[in-house]
Amino acid sequence: MDWRKELEALRSETAALVSATPATVPEEARAPAPAPQIDDVLSTLDKPGRLAVQPDAFVLPERAHQERFRREREDFFSSTMKRARDLAEGRAADEP
Repeated sequence: MDWRKELEALRSETAALVSATPATVPEEARAPAPAPQIDDVLSTLDKPGRLAVQPDAFVLPERAHQERFRREREDFFSSTMKRARDLAEGRAADEP
């Protein structure tokens, strides 16, 4: 069988399957509604009588995580270097 004939047969089988499948999607299979964009939130809240949200308010948790990771890296580096120096000088390391 030629690959073009196989491709055409696959297309016709797929078209038949699609036409035989019901078009309704069960409620639990539907994707949740997308979250509002930051511009939409700011434009909604930036009306007279309401407090405007600062754009930095949404970035702070990410910065906090980055700072925590930076501190953890520095602490790990410092403790590793201390252990290496202690071993090089013949002292017993305090940490395992």
